[in-house]
Amino acid sequence: MANETKTLAGLNLNFWKQDEHTIHMSIKNPHAGKDSWLTSIEHTDKHEGTQMARTHNNLFRDLKSILEENGKW
Repeated sequence: MANETKTLAGLNLNFWKQDEHTIHMSIKNPHAGKDSWLTSIEHTDKHEGTQMARTHNNLFRDLKSILEENGKW
């Protein structure tokens, strides 16, 4: 059996700078009709280089570059 790619399209995604080391993200699933889900993505600099549950340096870097390109950082 071939591997199946599972993709969920049509989500509403917003993200914004909270502080120098935190990006907040809200995701709404219109298919479920529920309120938005809110989370944050942090850089390890926020925790003196310690990896924590919400530290994702690569994702932080990529989202920050999108915000910078659009004058939102």
